[in-house]
Amino acid sequence: MPLLDVSDILSDPDFADEIIITRTVITVERGRTKKEQTTIPAIGVVTSDQGDILNRFPDMRRVAGTILVHTTETLVASDDERDADIIEWAGKQYTVIDVNDYSRYGAGFTCAYCEPVRLA
Repeated sequence: MPLLDVSDILSDPDFADEIIITRTVITVERGRTKKEQTTIPAIGVVTSDQGDILNRFPDMRRVAGTILVHTTETLVASDDERDADIIEWAGKQYTVIDVNDYSRYGAGFTCAYCEPVRLA
């Protein structure tokens, strides 16, 4: 087991920021999909990955680009029972699209790549 423990840094106010995680659990009842959302306040280190990239199309425009979120909370891009987590940070919402699991490092953490939810 790796001994590197970054959990102190991930909660240090010099680096960390407040984020809100919206988790959606999906169940099927009588052939119908039911979604139940839970909001979880958390602390994480958020940094820019690609920055904002403007994609122009003939009838719309979209701001793309990703951010990185490092947190001790377990984040998911999607699995059998849950939809991708939504991260709210700095007044914007981002969808988790890729997660690196570092749960074996010290107290454990995840690093998630997130892209904007909203179309511009």
